[in-house]
Amino acid sequence: MVLSPVTEKFATEWEISSLLTRERYYRDTNQWQKLRECFHPDASRTSIKITWFNGNIDGFVTGSKKMAEQGSRSNHAICPVEIHVIGDKAVSESTGSIMARFRHNDIDYDCTSYARFVSRLERVDGEWRMLTLEAIYERDSIQPAFPGTSAASFHIRGGRESYKCLGWLLLQKGFSVDQDLPGTDIPESVEGFMKDHRHWLQQ
Repeated sequence: MVLSPVTEKFATEWEISSLLTRERYYRDTNQWQKLRECFHPDASRTSIKITWFNGNIDGFVTGSKKMAEQGSRSNHAICPVEIHVIGDKAVSESTGSIMARFRHNDIDYDCTSYARFVSRLERVDGEWRMLTLEAIYERDSIQPAFPGTSAASFHIRGGRESYKCLGWLLLQKGFSVDQDLPGTDIPESVEGFMKDHRHWLQQ
């Protein structure tokens, strides 16, 4: 059966959108093998670069599993918006958020970080697989988890404005935080980042 160009376009976008959504879900629900299968089978072709990790998919799965075992958990929301496809290559742009609950001085707080997730993808044996996972960080906040709770004063010094709260929380948990990621507090970092992805897609 030969699909019309419009039908093929929608089918491709749906397949990629589903993959992106499942990848975040598998990570949040500790389904490590399914998470790994969302990415290219050759780990050397993959790259994940976020606040606490910079490496390939195998290292990311290992690091995520260790993080979960230590009790450090987060949840992600992702909404694919733009999917650019040329042949067997694609670049996706999604809005999203990262949410983590933590306890500070016996009070529960929620840290929420808003970002745009960007990925490169490639069709492998007829199925789309992710090559990269990166984010453009926009803003974040820390709020009491329950209404009526007195807000604490957090002494958050230094760090990037676009992911200051998330960075602080990760540092408290013993993680190193990359301070050179794309973020809206440094517009040129976003422009250069997206330019590199467009160039890769058109190669």
